Amino acid sequence: MENLEILTIIGRVSYGVLLVILGLNAVILVHELGHFLVARWCGVRVDKFYIWFDFWGLKFFKFKWGETEYGLGLFPLGGYVKMLGQEDNPGAIQAEIERARLAKEGQVTQEKAKEWTGVKALEADGLVDAKEATEMVAHLETKPTSESQVADIAIFAPDSYLSKNVPQRLAIIVAGVIMNFLFAIICATAAYMYGVTESAPAVGNVIPGSPAWEAGLQTGDKITAINGTTAREFKDVNKKMIEGTRTIQLTIEREGESQVLDVSPRRRSGDLVPNIGVESLLTLELHPQQRLGRREKYYSAETLDVLRTVTDTNPAWLEKVDGQAVNSYAEYQEAQLKRIGESITGTIGGVDVEIPAVPMRAIPVRFQMGTIAAVLPGSDAYKKGIKEGDTIVSVDGDADFDPLKLPQVLLRKVNAGQATVELVIRKAEDGYEQTLTLELAPVRILPGLSPGSMRDSVSSTALGLSWNVDPVVADVDETALLPGQPVPAIGDRLVSVEFVNGTTILRGNSFSDTTRDGVRFHSIGERVDVPYIFAYMLQVTPLREGPGSLQRILVALNLSEPPAEEEVEKGLFVRLVLESPDETTKIIELPILEATDWFQLERGISLRTEVVVFQAAHIGEALALGTARTVRYTLLVYTSLRSLLDGTVSPRALNGPVGIVEFLYRFALMGWVDFLILLCLIGANLAVINMLPIPPLDGGHVLFLVYEWIFGRPPNELVQVILSYAGLLMILALMVWTVSLDLACIPRW
Repeated sequence: MENLEILTIIGRVSYGVLLVILGLNAVILVHELGHFLVARWCGVRVDKFYIWFDFWGLKFFKFKWGETEYGLGLFPLGGYVKMLGQEDNPGAIQAEIERARLAKEGQVTQEKAKEWTGVKALEADGLVDAKEATEMVAHLETKPTSESQVADIAIFAPDSYLSKNVPQRLAIIVAGVIMNFLFAIICATAAYMYGVTESAPAVGNVIPGSPAWEAGLQTGDKITAINGTTAREFKDVNKKMIEGTRTIQLTIEREGESQVLDVSPRRRSGDLVPNIGVESLLTLELHPQQRLGRREKYYSAETLDVLRTVTDTNPAWLEKVDGQAVNSYAEYQEAQLKRIGESITGTIGGVDVEIPAVPMRAIPVRFQMGTIAAVLPGSDAYKKGIKEGDTIVSVDGDADFDPLKLPQVLLRKVNAGQATVELVIRKAEDGYEQTLTLELAPVRILPGLSPGSMRDSVSSTALGLSWNVDPVVADVDETALLPGQPVPAIGDRLVSVEFVNGTTILRGNSFSDTTRDGVRFHSIGERVDVPYIFAYMLQVTPLREGPGSLQRILVALNLSEPPAEEEVEKGLFVRLVLESPDETTKIIELPILEATDWFQLERGISLRTEVVVFQAAHIGEALALGTARTVRYTLLVYTSLRSLLDGTVSPRALNGPVGIVEFLYRFALMGWVDFLILLCLIGANLAVINMLPIPPLDGGHVLFLVYEWIFGRPPNELVQVILSYAGLLMILALMVWTVSLDLACIPRW
């Protein structure tokens, strides 16, 4: 069984890698093929056609067919077509002119001239000595292009790139971009023939405290239009956020009625892109791949047996909760929230199974309540004057509440039928403590955190409030401390947290790093906050238990030693570094406990996302849909570039070659349709990027050619050289930046 599992892993990885190689090289091939075909159509001789680069002559193979040498270079950085007379270096064009002059004067034949690559070729053929060649190179690279030399272009060999008129050279240059665009359309068209599945434009969980929460969006809302344009898929919302629009107007349908809500996207410190805080809507259909993880131990064998029978060919739905029919995810969410901390009975495929309450991981330290971060407009708290910056001092007379657990405390009060709660509020402006009685609202939203934001506050829809948690010790359960450990003092500030024997699930950030023992969080209160660490990351961080897939493969191939037994059996615990008010530091190791009054809001059962399927009835419709998607992707690239320039999107959101390969690999394993759609996106991206007016990109060449077409002469050579080197430096700098992000040399968050 172990060998079969290893072979399965190897086969899956090999399949993914093969598709990535084919996909990337297809994008490169069609681009260079565009240059090649139009060059040959215009009568230009192509000397070399290479996939990947053959720097210093290093290549996997080559062969010659006709006048062209075809090959596969050793360096997988793209590809190129080398045409007779083509030079990316403007200074080298002068050498071409000198070669043509000698041919015209009869010193050499045109056929011989075609074989030269510049002045150095004159030296190699004995027409000039080394000293003359050096002087000629220096002369040709510095002297300006005169009108007579421009006229000499007409005397180049008939099949030289420089002998062609401007429209022909423009056609050759833009052909690669056009081919990328056509390739993107073909990929999207093929995907639509099979059927493209996208998340439906509907609201799932709403993150409390987010702009969507403040605007009044609710689970189950159908988004019918965005800024007056029909919404096709959930991604349309994300695209509008990237545009940097200050306010997005969402037309929603709720319980058969249509209404318009204004939502203002927000990008906080540490976020890569603006967001409004909504997730896509789930259905009641169980996902065939149930990933219970550590929650599996809370499930009965009977429930696990039912879950394992669910496959793509044997689907199943959650039909009832505690004997009551549920018809939507919103109804299921409300039903399970009413039984927070208790097991519920779910009916799956006609079979009743127990769905347990899963306790949260906790530590025996309570942190201090912070200030109010947001107040829900229209809530009772809003009406009674609670504002951002105020602080909750007590809840129904309890001043020792845990701010992380407070949302569930309030939820249980609502479930018990309690209609109001008494709060003592300390006002921000003068420190005055005010006692208020607030109405408790029904809770229909899971008061969780957004996985993509490290500075989310804790929220309660029952109160309509969102609050921060300060990294300061407020209380300690000394009975739960490990023997021999110092006791944290009230008022100690949290400096760093380490999940010992934990495996990181978020790499390349500025607030955590992988240590020899596990995962360490730092910069607490600056880049990452207490809720993200303890209410999210502690819950999902896997335990280092046994070797991973790669290590098991290496062990099976006798390329690695198996891990020591003691390394496998270690448990997970937390190590805190605390700083006292007197600036002394203490290190404390704490056990991880199972909370008795704090439970995971998602019980572990995985449900499918609500989707819409776009499948063309015939090739004409597929072509129309594929073209429309490619155009949308193309416009999205321009929108994203603008958002990067104006600061709407962080430059840390960019992906380089490594990131693109990772995306391709992930989508390759998801299926052909997703892979084709990603290739469409990459093709559209390359088409746009290549046409940017930056030398030495195709757009830079187009810029010079358009100038020549308008003014009847090429731009000043010195200007071309300066712009070319400036563009090259810009591209290299961008490559260094994106690769550094890909390799986590520069943190993304």
